[in-house]
Amino acid sequence: MHPLHFKVPRLKEETIRVECWDLENFFEPIHFHEEFQITLILEGGGSLFVSDSVIQFKKGEVYMFGKNLPHVFRNSENEFQNSGQKKARAISVFFNQDVLKNALNDIPEAYAIKKLIDVAVYGIRVSEGKQIPISQKLNSLPEKNSFEKFLGLLEILECISKDNNLDFISCLGVPIRTVQENIPKINMVFEFVRNNYSEKITLQQVADLVNMSPTAFCRFFKYKSQKTFSRFLIEVRIANACRLISQDDFNTSECCFHCGYNNLSNFHKHFKSVTGMTPLEFRKNILKTAS
Repeated sequence: MHPLHFKVPRLKEETIRVECWDLENFFEPIHFHEEFQITLILEGGGSLFVSDSVIQFKKGEVYMFGKNLPHVFRNSENEFQNSGQKKARAISVFFNQDVLKNALNDIPEAYAIKKLIDVAVYGIRVSEGKQIPISQKLNSLPEKNSFEKFLGLLEILECISKDNNLDFISCLGVPIRTVQENIPKINMVFEFVRNNYSEKITLQQVADLVNMSPTAFCRFFKYKSQKTFSRFLIEVRIANACRLISQDDFNTSECCFHCGYNNLSNFHKHFKSVTGMTPLEFRKNILKTAS
């Protein structure tokens, strides 16, 4: 069975995607994606499959996976039997490693970071001695703005590059030419939403776009992105609302209607579900950071 190609739903404005997972299970199929991945396990344990290798993972550990490296975290059955409920909590950071390496090409001091990115093709577990300081940096990333996330990522990579006891998980790295079927379809959906988020978008519209029934499209999108389509649409709209709110020219109502919402109640509800703050609290936080 070929590993599944997984599409990380990054926005146009994002160089770095930070996701906080609070699930019953980690993403089950063995999969790969173009983005480099760093994952901190906050809760859960079990088996980690990386290319040709299998190791045990547990709470507090930090892992790195290079571009197109097949991998999957799988919860332990013993853990489920003991607690009665599987848990999978983690913070994961995704970024395009080629873009980052190109940005660092003319910076001699970044040599160790570029080397670290290269060897992550084998899968890496950070040594126990480095886990706490790196975990603290990863825990702080979700609260940072876009540029601060970029600087925070460089700090994390620089810290890991100084780890003399990195554990390389796989001997083969990326052992096969990965199969990337259906990439054009999912990219088409992403591009459509990014360009039309301010308009009304129906499930039938996007299903027709990729020649699927709405039911088949929902299964396809969830399988490929680990998100429902409705959640992805909400995140795109709220990300753009955050961008507008941070500009003095837009008030909350204008942001609401400009980002595809037709009532303030839904806008406030979705804004808080994505950011953890109301639009007003978000604006105050932005102004406080800028002062």
